[in-house]
Amino acid sequence: MQFSLFKIFALFGIISTWADKALADGKVTLVEAVDLVSRLCAVLGIAPELELPGSEPTEEEVKEETSLDSKSPFDGKDPANAERAPPLEVPDKIEGHT
Repeated sequence: MQFSLFKIFALFGIISTWADKALADGKVTLVEAVDLVSRLCAVLGIAPELELPGSEPTEEEVKEETSLDSKSPFDGKDPANAERAPPLEVPDKIEGHT
């Protein structure tokens, strides 16, 4: 891959500007790092694909999530007989109004 002088200056400018903003508080967050990578990829003309180690769910997590999705919150209960607040009683006349 050949880099033109323009791309080299563009990359340097992006890194310099990013560093001024990101390092102002002395920390680099994941959002700031991803922002830098996406800007650099745009100049280089490549599509960023981010894969974080440990971000894929384990088989146990997938099984647990699937079993939770299939359960109804009313399992073993009749939703029509669920505990509810008593109905609101409205007086026939309100004082001061006829």
